[in-house]
Amino acid sequence: MRKIFVILLLGMVMFSCQDKHVRHVQKVIHYYAETDLPWVIYYYDVVGSDSTWVEERWFHENGLLALEGKIVDNKREGEFRGYYPSGELMSVATFVKDEREGRGKIYYDNGQVYIDCEYHNGDECGTWRMYDEYGGLIIEGNYKDVLSHVR
Repeated sequence: MRKIFVILLLGMVMFSCQDKHVRHVQKVIHYYAETDLPWVIYYYDVVGSDSTWVEERWFHENGLLALEGKIVDNKREGEFRGYYPSGELMSVATFVKDEREGRGKIYYDNGQVYIDCEYHNGDECGTWRMYDEYGGLIIEGNYKDVLSHVR
């Protein structure tokens, strides 16, 4: 009886592991030559011999995060965040199938909104706004009007 139980147990273990793939994240890293710090890391989900690009992270020369976002079907998808070399939030943008879409914001390094913008299918559209470092509205209009005031 004990032999039959051991044989059944081993069979169940072997059968249950037979078709499963181990899933893990693989990183591909490029470095700054001068500092040996990461410049960019691409993340891939790996299942068996198949890999899928799922995320990217770019870094400033000081090692702090510069840009981060998700990848779906080899295209930027969802919210991407950019950061100043100090680590403060610099920008937030949304991507749909690698195209900018919806509202985006660029910030001063003090956290105040600098430019509030809008995109559709990767093109500038809608009403854009530019603010001073204290939150006061400088100009509101189409993207050409607002960008003509960029310092």
